[in-house]
Amino acid sequence: MGSKNIDRRTFVEAMGALGALTVAGATLGTQPTAAVAAESAFPAPAKGKPVEASVDPKTGEVAVNEDVVVRYSGCVGCYCSCGNRVKLDRETGSVLGVGGNPYNPADAYPFLDFEAPLTEAYQSLSYANGKGNLLRGTVCGRGNGTLDGYTQPDRITAPLKRAGKRGEGKWKAIGWDQLIKEVTEGGKLFADIGEDRDIMGFKALHDTETPLNPDEPSLGPVSNQLVMLGSRSDGRGNFSSRFASTFGTINAYGHASS
Repeated sequence: MGSKNIDRRTFVEAMGALGALTVAGATLGTQPTAAVAAESAFPAPAKGKPVEASVDPKTGEVAVNEDVVVRYSGCVGCYCSCGNRVKLDRETGSVLGVGGNPYNPADAYPFLDFEAPLTEAYQSLSYANGKGNLLRGTVCGRGNGTLDGYTQPDRITAPLKRAGKRGEGKWKAIGWDQLIKEVTEGGKLFADIGEDRDIMGFKALHDTETPLNPDEPSLGPVSNQLVMLGSRSDGRGNFSSRFASTFGTINAYGHASS
């Protein structure tokens, strides 16, 4: 504690105020300072992002900042099915921060009952009202890295179409309507860069009667030329496997099965 003495009550109340700071979005590693005194009001952060709420360290009363939207969701950084807690700026919709979800068993123990009100979630992330900060929801570095992924300047946010030779690494963004039309209809899709090759679209490939190669019947129908490769078990895998089965191709492979 340094050279200065501090009595037990002052220390406990200062830690309570620090717990309120944690909910407000202050860094989890922040240490109590002279500004966090036992009798001080909840301090506004001097820097950083907008606070989402304040929790009175004595009564547990929650005051929510309506300019910040909090959504409890699930992390898809890996396959562990952890929860996450995303803070958004109401005006711009931009992500302010990502943290753990106190309702999720993978994030907190003991975890909150799913029916517990959101006020209890705020309290559980602080030292307020006897909570003791035992329920602080946490996520790993990959989960916390969601914010970096979201703000990554090279993040792909639109369909990309090849704009050069294969392997040349040249791409251009196209609209979703164009993507759907070209993938469905097919044709000379790269005529603009000098390629004269006809590419089959989904409509032409959706043929479960005509053999792909009459001399090799084991290859199955034309529809087997569609290959579904890669997905994950958070719903996308179920969608892609159902699509492949309905389309009529046996060539559907999961993310790890290759």
